[in-house]
Amino acid sequence: MSSALLTFVLMQYVVSVKAGLVNHVQGAANVVEMEQVRRGRPIETADHGYAEVLLTPGSFLRIGENSAVVLDGVELESVSLHVLEGPALIEVVDISKKYPIKVTTGNLTTNIVATGVYRFEDGVATVIDGKLRTADSGLTYEKGWQVFVKDNYRARKMKRVQPTSLDVYSQARSQTIAEANAALAASLSPSYGLTDPYWLFAPTFGHYTFIPVARCRSPYGQYYHAAGTRPVATPRYSTSNDSGGTTNPPVSSGGNTNTSSGGGTPAPVTVAAPSGERTAPAVYIESKSTPVGATQ
Repeated sequence: MSSALLTFVLMQYVVSVKAGLVNHVQGAANVVEMEQVRRGRPIETADHGYAEVLLTPGSFLRIGENSAVVLDGVELESVSLHVLEGPALIEVVDISKKYPIKVTTGNLTTNIVATGVYRFEDGVATVIDGKLRTADSGLTYEKGWQVFVKDNYRARKMKRVQPTSLDVYSQARSQTIAEANAALAASLSPSYGLTDPYWLFAPTFGHYTFIPVARCRSPYGQYYHAAGTRPVATPRYSTSNDSGGTTNPPVSSGGNTNTSSGGGTPAPVTVAAPSGERTAPAVYIESKSTPVGATQ
């Protein structure tokens, strides 16, 4: 099949211009893959349940076990969501500074304004990597800080971030989606006419992948390639565990079950922070009058 014809066929699978498409489900959830979630309808998971939802092109919402998240706004210029229960994580590979992603957890509302990895749970936002801004005051918190509200804004500095099963799920999904990008990018014609980043369905993998305007790098280390470019080697996630144990669920790739060891279900992995450091509990820094660690 010629490159032009393949591009034409694949472009029939370009995702809609709204946030909320369910790209992957593992375990028990109240949504199914390829479902477009309506604004205001909670996305819920149960024990051992995980879900991945597409937000703006280049940003992924991943929901952990026993969680509930509702999309308050689904237009790409004003995506907003509310974490009602349990943990949720957002990976951002690419984002427009004009259109931040608004996230509310508890009584804290923040805007994601940069590439990175962010975790939200019980009124606390954790910047694993990236830059987070409070919605009303404009205070900015960068990598290594948690922010919450207790009378006013408080922050705590973490030497390392404690990984969870949701982090494991997120990193494994990021790897699989980057592999889908690499499988498609070189076959796409750059002259098709799309000048903005977009989601594109990868039939072999059974889910959507991200196609950027120019090559970019995920916070987890994988590369995403533009249409018509030849992929370069992409790092794989670590499978080692310094302590000899694991906190990881078995992870389904949602279509592609190849691994570096030659096939089968991907092995459980231990997630490190994007910096590569192992993680440990946070150290609290309190301030009654001044938000610690913030910039304006």
